[in-house]
Amino acid sequence: MIVVVATVVGIASARLAGGRLSRLAQLELRSIWVIWLAIVVQTVIFEVPGVPASASEVIHLGTYAAAFVFLWLNRHLPGAAIIGTGAACNAIAIAANGGVMPASESAWQRAGFADGGALDFENSNVVADANVAFLGDVFAIPAGWPLANVFSIGDVLIVLGATYLAHVWCHRPISSNATSVPQTSVTVVADVRIDPSTVGWTAQHIDRATMDAATAWLDDQLRACLQRSTGESEQPEQAA
Repeated sequence: MIVVVATVVGIASARLAGGRLSRLAQLELRSIWVIWLAIVVQTVIFEVPGVPASASEVIHLGTYAAAFVFLWLNRHLPGAAIIGTGAACNAIAIAANGGVMPASESAWQRAGFADGGALDFENSNVVADANVAFLGDVFAIPAGWPLANVFSIGDVLIVLGATYLAHVWCHRPISSNATSVPQTSVTVVADVRIDPSTVGWTAQHIDRATMDAATAWLDDQLRACLQRSTGESEQPEQAA
């Protein structure tokens, strides 16, 4: 629970840093059902009584395998490597201690937990002579504090990776057609090149064509006027 709460706080901090949490909706998560399945299975083996301890140990490791598949499929995301490193630290500690995350006795007591040796199966428990004990739950939120619990260096890395992902993604520019069109237009305008010689050649030919047309029009008008004048002068002579 402490990892979930810390992750939520880390993601929310992206908003305080000026990011937009709505941009998390644009996360391109692949095969998200894999991680949800792992979460549901872990919830069952930890919270539902009656699951044999031997089966729980194997299933617990299986959920980490599913989580690694999900992380590999989404390795393109920022922070995925940090989250994967944290998950690997936890998985190594669990695999080296029979499917249970080893907790140091001092951290366990600081968190206010009773001796966990009698419990059939727990996600974290005091393990005598634990292997790779430094990767286990050696940190604790003291009893009497909110969410008093033990946690590991792997948990810290997972929270840091998720927080980094949120900060990077929430500060990305929104990808949409509305933002891409102006950029394309600017590029097109910037790529336009005007050749002065071409403009001069075009203007010269346009002027010549205009002058030729104007000259022809004036010539036609003069001819018409001369014809009318000639016709008018002939009519009085015929009348006389």
